[in-house]
Amino acid sequence: MKPYPRTKSEQRAERARRVIPGASMSNFRRHIDHHPIYITHGKGARLYDVDGNEYIDYSLGYGPAILGHSNEHLEDALSRQARRLHTPNSNDLEVEAAEKVAAHIACAELVRFSCSGTEANLGNLRVARAFTGRQKYVRFNGHYHGGLDHAEGGLVVDPDEPVPVEGELEEDIFSQFTNTDGRFKEAFRECYMLEWNDLPAFKKLLGKRAGEIAAVIMEPTMVNNAGCMPEPGYLEGVRQLCNQHGIVLIFDEVLTGFRIDLKGAQGYFGVTPDLTTLAKALGGGFPVSSFCGRREIMDTITRGDVVQGGTYNGNPLAMAAVIATIEELEAKDGEAFGRIRKLGTMLKDGLDQIASEFEQPLLLQGFPGAWTVIFTPEKKIINHAGCLGSDFSKGFRFSELLAQRGVMMGFRFCTSAAHTEKDVGDALDRAADAMKELREEAKVGVQA
Repeated sequence: MKPYPRTKSEQRAERARRVIPGASMSNFRRHIDHHPIYITHGKGARLYDVDGNEYIDYSLGYGPAILGHSNEHLEDALSRQARRLHTPNSNDLEVEAAEKVAAHIACAELVRFSCSGTEANLGNLRVARAFTGRQKYVRFNGHYHGGLDHAEGGLVVDPDEPVPVEGELEEDIFSQFTNTDGRFKEAFRECYMLEWNDLPAFKKLLGKRAGEIAAVIMEPTMVNNAGCMPEPGYLEGVRQLCNQHGIVLIFDEVLTGFRIDLKGAQGYFGVTPDLTTLAKALGGGFPVSSFCGRREIMDTITRGDVVQGGTYNGNPLAMAAVIATIEELEAKDGEAFGRIRKLGTMLKDGLDQIASEFEQPLLLQGFPGAWTVIFTPEKKIINHAGCLGSDFSKGFRFSELLAQRGVMMGFRFCTSAAHTEKDVGDALDRAADAMKELREEAKVGVQA
């Protein structure tokens, strides 16, 4: 299959480099010479670029487009609201939007809206500190909670005192992507960092430091890195230990919220945190996030003990997007999730078969709404430590070859309610062609 022509995207990228750092609005496409594909519009599960190329979209804007593109119900809701009110005010929709979240997210007794996952995680950590009177928190290697200095990246050099330090490892692509100049030098003193799915390590830390720990924050599935699912009993064990030591448990459901299930990962796994971060699928692709949780913790804001502001919090367009998206996901007893699970599973099964046919060590982990792509001989990875030694360069190359053939995916295959069996079939045909080229490139590399 011939690679798509991208003449107009390349021309636009040249213009972009004169006015945009790295021709990109997010540094996680960490290329010095980034070559973006400029999208003009989307419909259903397909995107179209400035060169007129059509793509099957399995990136979905890095996860948010749970309904696909140009969903009629969402578009109508945004159009109506734009004609009514779109400036920051206390508006009539924010109560209904909060009620929608509270109806499905088990811990969400009180709900605050914001604009990004980073902001929402900052709010959750602040109220956890206020509620407990403690200062530190625990996070996990390979989990992503936004661009906060203290929450992004780091390496642990002493497992007995797991305070992260700045740095990168050659075999650890996540450490390279999340290491940054300009970080406040003492930022990492706020937290401890452990390997996820390791309950004994968590118990050991609490045995020494529980009295200073306000919160534990985690992705309930490691959907930002390797797609690791929680081992049996792990979430329950963390929940029990947090209860025992008076520690606030935060689930960062920026990606899992309204993607793994209408009730989020906490409903899917049956483990309720104290606080939750939501974003991405919350607004169907519209820029909106939420932090929410138990009333007694969130009441630190109600009383004014905690200050949390934001001009665009509860923006009326964002509230319309939240309501319309959740309405679509609720429709016909959650039919959208049945579709996502069916088609996401079909996609994974097909990719597994293709990888086997072309003798490529592809591991897909996660859940039907989001499969993470890793090239590794391992049959299962349970935390970040298990990723080391994986062939990340092959993963990037696979993504590039797919894009050249009209499939967008990044490092994850996300499925939306708009995908069809034809989309799956077309994507698998193109994936087979890309996998064939990967194999041929590997042969040339071995001979060289």
